[in-house]
Amino acid sequence: MAYITVTKASVRPLNGAAIRRFDAGGKVYAGDVVYLASDGDVEEVSAGVIGKAWPVGIVVGCPEGATSATSGDAVDVVTNGPVTGFSSMTPGALHYAGDSAGRLSDTAGTKSAIVGFAEAAATLFVRPEIISLS
Repeated sequence: MAYITVTKASVRPLNGAAIRRFDAGGKVYAGDVVYLASDGDVEEVSAGVIGKAWPVGIVVGCPEGATSATSGDAVDVVTNGPVTGFSSMTPGALHYAGDSAGRLSDTAGTKSAIVGFAEAAATLFVRPEIISLS
């Protein structure tokens, strides 16, 4: 499994992205893949939650322009549309929630969910999909 490199300070939504504001349920970073927990907060996705919860998007905004947020902070999440700040992606390739918390991968993991596809080397089009229930 190869994780996608993210430059946290460069992560931002592009024109046409659908953005929702959530409270962080723990520490999250710009560029993290997050899921909606049962309490309505977003937390980093990992293989351990796939099957019980699914990715809702990518964190693109933290308080006061920071690159991280802590529990209770409001964060902006792109739930559909383009996000830049990544590198070395192959246009057209699918990208998945990685086995490691919050990470985006170019390979399906132990339990997988599609997060989106690469529009360009630095741009992910976020479009979460369930691909595995096991």
